[in-house]
Parts: sequence; C-alpha cells; structure tokens
Amino acid sequence: MTARNIKGRGRRGQRDVLLNLLASGRIDRREFLRRFGAGGVLLLGGPALLAACGGDGAATTAGGGGAATTVGGGGGGVLVVDNWIEYIDLDDNGDSPTILRFTEQTGIEVDYMEGINSNEDWFGRYQPQLAAGDPIGIDIAVLTDYMAARMIRLDFLETIDHANVPNMENLAPALQSPDFDPNRDYTLPWQSGFTGIAYDVDQTGRELTSLQDLLDPAFAGKVGLLEGYADTVPLFLLMEGKDPQSASVDDYVAVTDRIAESISSGQVRQVYGNDYLDALINGDLAVSLGWSGDIVASQEDTPNLHFAFPEEGFMIWNDNMLIPKGAANKANAEAWMNFYYDPVNAAELAAYIWYVSPVVGAKEAVADIAPELADSELIFPTEATLGNAHIVRSFTEEEEAAVSQAVSAATGV
Repeated sequence: MTARNIKGRGRRGQRDVLLNLLASGRIDRREFLRRFGAGGVLLLGGPALLAACGGDGAATTAGGGGAATTVGGGGGGVLVVDNWIEYIDLDDNGDSPTILRFTEQTGIEVDYMEGINSNEDWFGRYQPQLAAGDPIGIDIAVLTDYMAARMIRLDFLETIDHANVPNMENLAPALQSPDFDPNRDYTLPWQSGFTGIAYDVDQTGRELTSLQDLLDPAFAGKVGLLEGYADTVPLFLLMEGKDPQSASVDDYVAVTDRIAESISSGQVRQVYGNDYLDALINGDLAVSLGWSGDIVASQEDTPNLHFAFPEEGFMIWNDNMLIPKGAANKANAEAWMNFYYDPVNAAELAAYIWYVSPVVGAKEAVADIAPELADSELIFPTEATLGNAHIVRSFTEEEEAAVSQAVSAATGV
C-alpha cells in the first residue's frame, strides 16, 4: 500500500507480466487496463507471478540478510500470496529480503502478487468462484477487518491450524479476540494502520487538522474519499460527533446523504481505492482520506505529502492474512504466517512499510534495525494516540447489506 519508487520495478516490467496474464486468459482486457493503470502488480524475481498463471517460472530470487529464525510447517512446495500494493519489504533491486529468507528456511517458493486495490474490488472478483466452492488459486489473501468478517460469515475461509503457527502467541493482546473471529481461527493480522487526512501542503497552503477540512470550498474538486463503508462513513460520523463503534445502522445509512452531497456538489473529485495515492502524488488531489503508512513512506520522494490525525478522531484497522477456501497450499500458508510473527521478521517488515506491527517484540527488534523508528507514532502508537482511535462496528449480514447499498448509492461505487 505504500508508494516507494523501487529501482528495477518499472511499468514496462508490469506491462509484460500483465500481457502474459491476458494471453493466458487469467484476466480480461478491462482488468489488464485497470491493473496496468493502477500499477497493481509486483513481480518478484521475474517468473514468480507467471508461475501462478501456469508458467514455468520459479519464485522470488531476492537477495537478503538478517539472522535466520525457525519456522514451523511448510516443507517445500509453493505458496501464492495476494496482497496490497507494495505491502512488503524490498531492496534496491526490487526484491524482498524477508521472502527470500522464508524460502531459504522452508523450501517454499513464493508467487507474490499485488492484486488488491480495494477490499470490494477483490471480493467482487472472486466471490462467484468462492460461492461455487471453487478454489481461486490463492493461498493467502490480505483483507481488512470488515471484509474478513464477511468472508467468515459466508464460509469462504479455511480454518487456521494453530499448531502450525506457534508464533501466534506473539500477537498483541489487544488484537487477540475481535468480535468477528474471537479465537483467531480464520484470521491473523498482517499490519494495522490509521485512516486520517492525507494532503499536499503545497496545494492546501496550510496544515490540516480537522475532518471539516475535507469540505473546505477552497479545495473543491480536489478532494478524495475512499471506497466501501469502513473508512469514509465512520469518519463522516466522527465529523458529526458520533462514535463509529456505537453508532446505529440508521446512523451509518443516514450519514451517506452527506457523503452524496459532497460528491454531487463537486467538492469531491472521486471515490478511490488504493489508487488515491497516485492522485495525490500527481496533483489531482489536494486532500483525501488516506492510510497512514502510505503517506509516511511517500514522503521520501514526495515530501509535500502530509498525514494528519484529525482532532475529531480517526480510524484504526487491521489487514488480515486469510486462507481462502480450497487453498492448495494451506500448510505453506500457515508457515508464512508463523514466519512473519517472529519479532525479527516482523520488525524488518515494519521498518520498511511503516505500518503498525501487530507482533509483540517487534518494537524492541526495530530498535536494532532502525532505532529512529522505534518511537514512531505511526508504527508503535502511544496510549494517548490510541485513545483517539476508533474501529468500525460489526454488522449482521442484513445490516451490512443495508449500509453497503446506501454507500453504493451515495458514491456510485
């Protein structure tokens, strides 16, 4: 989900990968154009992604370092992972040191894809196959809490064998028992993060501190919102002084009228998925709802981008590792989970992508890798910061349908 410019990872290479996908029938022409336009695929080691599409390629060939750690499960074979854009550590060659280390320790070759632009887009793509009971060719997908809850409710996930993930004991206590998966039988957080205000200070001409800044007429036509109900709707509720966790379904539905008005009036330029960041970087947007790690990582190349915790409050969320029903390499998926719950591996990941690590011990390990990051609020937030963070409430199937329909009607997405 971050936007670093990685050497050796240009659009020409992405195009070649997508052309192979198109030729194989794995994607259609519309999907080719959408994903190439969004830069939505990461190819590690050249043939890795093609292997997932029936090619003869091997897996990640990244160079790396760091101390070896013992992981359970696995024992060779392959693993297909689908994740958000640039949500993994990369070196200057565009390779992932931690993925290489995982392969060295387990013998498991990794086909790593960046096919997730938004939760809704991913679900819409694979829902027909999952509903029909057909495997989707993915062993691990990384989806946000509310979508993970939907996947559990629809029986679209395999149960995690906890015996294969002993490092699960390192999961932060606050994340161990979400209401949608109280025993973590189906999900394990990959990273957590915040949804707040992302903005281009060169365009705004001032620092932004309030959700009301989204509605400032000075930014008309230069404002972005996020797809689905888990980010935009709760923040509009906070704008009205309502807690997203305790607000009623009627509250969620009613506030979509205000969202619709902000769009129809021309205040909002567009509703985005992960591609909101491109719009900020290229100047189409002055301000948008955005995800914390994206903005902080982008500041290396685009220092005019800032992230603000709104004074009214902000959202905290988890992106979760899930094993889709019928996954061909379930034990290998569990080995991957176990590997990234080793504090050293978790620290290396967090030090690169700058999201909130869910792993106990990662902060201490980060201090050895990048001590300046150990005190970062965006990776290891203080209790004071967390005190102003909110989570989206859970819904029944009927409630979620009502809220989703209202959001879709308001946003056209």
